[in-house]
Amino acid sequence: MNPTAQPKAKTITMTIAVAAVAAALGWQIAEENYLAPSLLAVTAAAVIVTVTGRMPSGATLLGLLLFGYMVGNRGFAQLMPFPQVPLLPAEIFLAGGVGWLLWQGARSKQLPARTDALNVCILIWILIGSSRIAMDVRAHGALALRDFATVYYALFFFIAQRLSDEPAARVVVVRFLIAGSLLQPPVYALSEMFPGFFLDALALRGAPLIYFKGDLALTFTAASSTLIALVAPVRWRRWSWPAASIGILAVIGNENRASMVAALSALIWLAFSRARRLAALQLSTIIIALICTLALTFLADSRWAGKKLDGVTERLASISDFAGQGAYHSDESYMKGDNNRFRSLWWTEVVAETVRESPWIGLGFGHDLAREFLRIYSPGSGEDFSARSPHSILVTVFGRMGLIGFVPFVAICTALMIRLISTLRSNETETARLGLWLAAWIILTSSLFGVVLEGPMGAVLFWSVAGLANGWPEAPGSSDASPLPR
Repeated sequence: MNPTAQPKAKTITMTIAVAAVAAALGWQIAEENYLAPSLLAVTAAAVIVTVTGRMPSGATLLGLLLFGYMVGNRGFAQLMPFPQVPLLPAEIFLAGGVGWLLWQGARSKQLPARTDALNVCILIWILIGSSRIAMDVRAHGALALRDFATVYYALFFFIAQRLSDEPAARVVVVRFLIAGSLLQPPVYALSEMFPGFFLDALALRGAPLIYFKGDLALTFTAASSTLIALVAPVRWRRWSWPAASIGILAVIGNENRASMVAALSALIWLAFSRARRLAALQLSTIIIALICTLALTFLADSRWAGKKLDGVTERLASISDFAGQGAYHSDESYMKGDNNRFRSLWWTEVVAETVRESPWIGLGFGHDLAREFLRIYSPGSGEDFSARSPHSILVTVFGRMGLIGFVPFVAICTALMIRLISTLRSNETETARLGLWLAAWIILTSSLFGVVLEGPMGAVLFWSVAGLANGWPEAPGSSDASPLPR
């Protein structure tokens, strides 16, 4: 056999494959479908950077995905390479990521999951949801798969945890997280200032590439502040701490209460850790901003400061107004009472319907959880009401999976809190692991009052950050466990 025959055949095969791909891309461009060619170009650039920079490919792809969800948000989440095929970025990555995870486990002869409580609870929850989805697809079709995403997004936890085991991969993912944390708040602010540019000019096939879900953007801003302050390398701390404080001020001063509660809860956790200096700095920033606002309101008679002060105080008061009976007059808060009634009534109806009809296994993926709520709250808005999740991950899980799904999910939240407390009490000071746990806590807290973990924008970031934190190596006695070079 000619020794040159095999290389020649391989060259011919590669040439034919490349020509076929080029022809397909040319046809896409001719049809004015630019998304697939653009994604291929970005992927090729990522491969080149990965190879030349000797970066792990899996970590690079996960980092790009997290960066996309943080900065592009809903716009990035809705990208589909082929309009006829309902494959979104999270699903595309997950298809390859799970295969990579199983291959890595087989190669190293290790299970893809660990044996700690958090891993076990997540696995049990996924298995319960997977056993439920089989019968729900027959009853509800594609809607069941759409709702089931709340469960299968948890697979990102195991992928990120496995990547966190490798120092080089950890560095890459963290760098993308820091980059996303730095860019997300200003990009969100610009999108609010110049909506026309982001909705019309920065669009593909009429769909904006960067489009923020407002409440989720502020949750990301709160999480970004924690990541910037605690995960960034020490040499960046002089400017990262002020940047983090500005982010907290933006969260406190805006309308979304879920992100405000999440940010304040993170400050409380920090106050009991060795990183209490950060909590003191951010609390001092909030107090100084409040004093300045009071001075502008009463001494300079500033209408803007007066409205902002009224808005913040009314939002804080409305947090404990569960029945929504309070009177709110500020332009930023006048709807908060109705918003509280909206949530409490929806939660009550979902829980009542689940207890009445199927308390153990739930109403199922694909079931309309808004049906009974709308019948009471707004009988005439059925066709115009598109929300499928009752603005609380706990109520969503109970309604769809019943007690057999609710109990392990509560166990997941408990295990996460225990891991956070353990990190807070350790000898590590201002470590990246603490910053990751706090960022996950912020997103989880926000999900108790909004639609966060039911969609890819919040779920992918939450499960990935939690996986990175859980896979992070212990560094007792270290004053800086950040993996980034100094």
